[in-house]
Amino acid sequence: MKALVRNLTFFFPAIIWGLIILYLSSGPGIQLPPSFWDFIAIDKVGHLVFYGVLAFLIAYGFYKIGNQSINKKMLFISLIVSSIYGICLEFMQYSFFPNRFFEILDIIANISGSIIGILFFKYIYYKTR
Repeated sequence: MKALVRNLTFFFPAIIWGLIILYLSSGPGIQLPPSFWDFIAIDKVGHLVFYGVLAFLIAYGFYKIGNQSINKKMLFISLIVSSIYGICLEFMQYSFFPNRFFEILDIIANISGSIIGILFFKYIYYKTR
């Protein structure tokens, strides 16, 4: 039990960051008309950054549990967890919050951000080796 609690503390930054994302995703929002420029809207950049940081923090938790080492399985799990979290929050917005909408482009930005976060973690990890 003590080891489980210790291991969970390594994920504390990711949990806090996930709660921040939840808070921001459940607040009031506005819907702008869709256009080509929606691909590069500041909203999508925000999704990239927030989910990139989330994936990075999850990978960092695994890194700390693995005694300063990481493997492909841990990185893949970090990517999947952060991506699924983003997808679930999009469905949550659609189902439970007025003035919030389900957007495929947000899901794409969430997954893209998660991938970027994992790639950045790998870069930092191998750069320090």
